[in-house]
Amino acid sequence: MRPLIVFLLALLLSGAAAQAQEGGPIGYVKTVEGEAFVLRGGERMPAEPGTAVFRSDMLQTGAGGALGLTLMDSTRLSMGPSSELTLSRFEFVPSENRLGFVGRITRGTLLYVSGVIAKLSADAVSVETPVATIAVRGTRFAVRVEEQP
Repeated sequence: MRPLIVFLLALLLSGAAAQAQEGGPIGYVKTVEGEAFVLRGGERMPAEPGTAVFRSDMLQTGAGGALGLTLMDSTRLSMGPSSELTLSRFEFVPSENRLGFVGRITRGTLLYVSGVIAKLSADAVSVETPVATIAVRGTRFAVRVEEQP
């Protein structure tokens, strides 16, 4: 029964997935506390609920900031204070078996809750840090990266 539910969810999201592959948003900011920003093409914009995020965007939070976002495959990411995350790769076209997510956190904290990509292909998801790459095998994890001297 569970594989059927995952398949149906993937089918429902396939329209959004196709849009994401064509340069459209890969997700949206859901929550913001304090200072949070989206860096895109050299421009720094305040993050607000509803802000679209795209492949290659960098997300930053200030010293008292927090940011939550949901990607098109229902992956949820929550960033704590003084964090920086780049959305390096996102592919979500289940009908063509093109699945992948790579995020790179260079400082701060991140809580990851897997979406459809990790459920369909766990090998397709990873989070990079300055010292290691986390391959996602479960449904959630938290990581903290200390600022490098």
